[in-house]
Amino acid sequence: MGKYVVDGLLGPGGVTETYLVHPEAKPNAKPGTSVDLFALKLLRPDRVPEGAFGEVAARFLSAARQLRDFHRPGFCRVIDVSEDPAATFMVSEYVSGCDLGRLLETCRAEGKQGVHPVLVGLIGSEVARLLQVGHSAKPAFCHLGLCPGNVMVGISGDVMLLDGGISASLRAITEQPAERWALVAPELQGVDVGTSAVSDRFSIAADLYSLGALLLLLLTGHAPDVPSPSSGKAGGIEVPEIPGLTGKLAAGLRTLLSREPGDRPEDAAMLVEWLAGDIVQVRQRQHLIAEGVRAAEKGIRTSSPNLPAVMSEQDRQMPAIKTPQPLSSTARSAASQPQARSLRVAILLAVLLACVGAALVSLGWWPGQAKRREPQSAAQTVEGQRTVETPPPPWNNKQASVAKKGADDSTGARQTGDPLLAQVAGHLIVETVPPGAMVWVDGVLAGKTFADLVVGNGGHRIVVIAPGYRMFRDVVDTSNGTIIRRTLPEIPPPVRGNGFVEVSCRTAGKFPVLLDDEETGLLCPVKTLPTSSGKHLVGIFVPQERRIVSVETTVEVGSKPASVSFSQ
Repeated sequence: MGKYVVDGLLGPGGVTETYLVHPEAKPNAKPGTSVDLFALKLLRPDRVPEGAFGEVAARFLSAARQLRDFHRPGFCRVIDVSEDPAATFMVSEYVSGCDLGRLLETCRAEGKQGVHPVLVGLIGSEVARLLQVGHSAKPAFCHLGLCPGNVMVGISGDVMLLDGGISASLRAITEQPAERWALVAPELQGVDVGTSAVSDRFSIAADLYSLGALLLLLLTGHAPDVPSPSSGKAGGIEVPEIPGLTGKLAAGLRTLLSREPGDRPEDAAMLVEWLAGDIVQVRQRQHLIAEGVRAAEKGIRTSSPNLPAVMSEQDRQMPAIKTPQPLSSTARSAASQPQARSLRVAILLAVLLACVGAALVSLGWWPGQAKRREPQSAAQTVEGQRTVETPPPPWNNKQASVAKKGADDSTGARQTGDPLLAQVAGHLIVETVPPGAMVWVDGVLAGKTFADLVVGNGGHRIVVIAPGYRMFRDVVDTSNGTIIRRTLPEIPPPVRGNGFVEVSCRTAGKFPVLLDDEETGLLCPVKTLPTSSGKHLVGIFVPQERRIVSVETTVEVGSKPASVSFSQ
């Protein structure tokens, strides 16, 4: 196949086959020189209906070129596209690791129903983060082909999406097995997305349904059985009883698997921390994913896999004020020293506040319950002596407007029935540690904490931003008044590297800066953001547009920074 030498077959497809290849050796190459490995996806003419190869090849190449032009971390990079009719193929980087199909087979071979729910939530969180990167691009990049074989987990726990847009472009015009449609959203069942005008909004909703279907497949070993929208059935897919399934993950699945696109989340960003059990750091999630996959692979040879022991902390109700932290001693040892120092300071602060609160309660100076909940950390609320699980926050304005009022409607981020601050219909009270954080309501900067705002009844999108701390984002219903109390997790200063990035924008001191999809704690503009040399994705979060705007840049070694400028 041209300049590539085939080393072996990686996997068959419907009308494609994927091979492990390496480039032909150069005439002047030294003996023993290492070679690069790539994955070559070949379109097989003999598997395409007679007379249809021209159209199929055109769609395959169009999707391959789009994937080649969309280069973001976490998406498998396409490096070459061959338009030779005798050998139509695309070449992408070879990604080693364990795909989700293999992970599921490993767990089922041990006699389990599926993959451990906490590991499923962590993987789903990372997939949601990558989907949000694609969905927030201009134009939006939607995968539309999520399946176990297209999600790869690397040895360090990093998640990679493969073949975005490829299967969707061919699914309706080639002969495909039934399982190729099993994870497709109901509204796209049997639809040729190559010719149908599917809007970005509906494509995003379809991706989110496929994410939910993929997670349910990992949990149970079975894809959801979804009737078409014309069946007249409403609501979402019923989530079966699964041992170890947390309330948050179950609620997320029910929302993702709604039959109506408008009832699904508005974007994937809402799901990242929700599915991961409020673990906000990407590297921390990846570390736990790596541990979980190793435990699952080891479990096939041992009678007591250690995944539940690694993950069990997430299933406990978290204390009142607690910053996100690793869930195992192994994860704690992997954290950096600045993170450890910040964690110790936060824990000391939490203990001090807890002691002061307990003293006030014992003296009768603080009416109400002594035990408070951690904002956005546990999907539980106390009703008398009975603990009940609560649903996820409203995903869209439609659901926010019809959400039930009262204690059962509150999440950990919202305190209802507060004894000190009266809740007034249409009012929003926001209190943070540290104080002075910017509060954005529906894309408008409304004030700084402590903030008592009149925002009107209904659902509102809230963003809280403070330099040096992680953002807080949520959707709240203020029909009965809402009080948000939040201890913002501190972000350690960026680790020094051998290069720098300079970030500029038109609006100063309001937009958080992200590096490779992780918050830096810095607000644009930034003169010198230290990082390593090589390609990086630099972005800013724009509250008015509720999205991340990103630009890829190459950082060179030395003191001269790579310059990135945003028009916002």
